Amino acid sequence: MAAGVAMAVVSGVVWWFWLASGRADSAKSGPATISALTEVTEQDIADALTTMAPSNGPLARFQATKDGTCRQPLAWVSLVSLPGEPPSQIRLISGSYYSPVIAVSATPVRVAIPYPKPYETGRGELTAVDVGGSATIALLPAWRVSAADGKTTREVVWHPVERCSHSNG
Repeated sequence: MAAGVAMAVVSGVVWWFWLASGRADSAKSGPATISALTEVTEQDIADALTTMAPSNGPLARFQATKDGTCRQPLAWVSLVSLPGEPPSQIRLISGSYYSPVIAVSATPVRVAIPYPKPYETGRGELTAVDVGGSATIALLPAWRVSAADGKTTREVVWHPVERCSHSNG
């Protein structure tokens, strides 16, 4: 658990420095902008599940099973307010999954979401619903969600890889 927390903190600091460097400002949100999602690794699954809303259905489908059944993959996103901005709140919609309301401040927070479309498709849409303030969603490139946006959607991509080996019996 401590290793997962340490990894989350280091990841958050890296994202914060990237966002604060100004490179995120060059990635303006727009209809032609596509951002990449990053997959949650096996060793981070337990920590990732603590960031999700169980009210969307059982979280067990995201955990590996002893019988060899593949788990559904998860993606990471980090959220942060720019320096000087007041804390805010945001909610993410990924496919049929609605995240809990996420408190966003100058300290980056990393949350897990299911992929918005079947993993094998490699693309989908992520929606951010503003529930009070602005935030930057640290995708590649970053996505700036303004308090004035209300509800906004961005196309996202990922690189599917074969995750589970299937035996023929």
